[in-house]
Amino acid sequence: MFRVPALVGVATMIASSISAAPAWSAACVQGSVASYIALGATGCSVGPITFSSISVTTTTSNGGQVNLNDFFPFMFGNEFGLTLGYSALAQTANATADIKWEYNVTGVPAINDAFLAFAGNTSGSGHATVSEVLSNGITLSLNAPGSTTATFDPISLLHVLKDQIDFVGLTEGFATTSALTNAFSVVPGPIVGAGLPGLVLACGGMIGLARRRRQQIG
Repeated sequence: MFRVPALVGVATMIASSISAAPAWSAACVQGSVASYIALGATGCSVGPITFSSISVTTTTSNGGQVNLNDFFPFMFGNEFGLTLGYSALAQTANATADIKWEYNVTGVPAINDAFLAFAGNTSGSGHATVSEVLSNGITLSLNAPGSTTATFDPISLLHVLKDQIDFVGLTEGFATTSALTNAFSVVPGPIVGAGLPGLVLACGGMIGLARRRRQQIG
């Protein structure tokens, strides 16, 4: 199974001091997808954000591959989130590798933005995309590895459904991805000098993981 050692380093730095978790759920720690699913409706917390009712499903076709790794909790300033580590690869004609990640997220006192990022590489007719639908009507999407964010009126509870897919067309190419990240900030908003800029830097490190994966393919 493909591991993500650099991501572990990031998680160690920024998850070791996680605190202020709501009394009804334990602090999130690095753990397998199965262990996070087993938390059920109780979930776990990263600072004032609680992730619960987590579900992860994968599908592949025509030689596509998906191997799930661990969840990594983290925080940057007023941004609190989870990264799903995995390796997904599509490298033959019409191949697909699809990951769906669904959960509820609760913020205290309320959530006012969502950050989405994923790391990967593509070549030729290969494509890597992600779409995220929030229950308040907001949709975030990326047509290539990178990051995006959306702000909205404060809300205490959201249902999140995201779909990350790698696929290859009829001609030569490949698509590979290795990390899917979600983070949320709470009212009154990001701390100056922290938050999203730090997250973008962290995602740059994740993209480095995908580059190394590409070298393994080649």
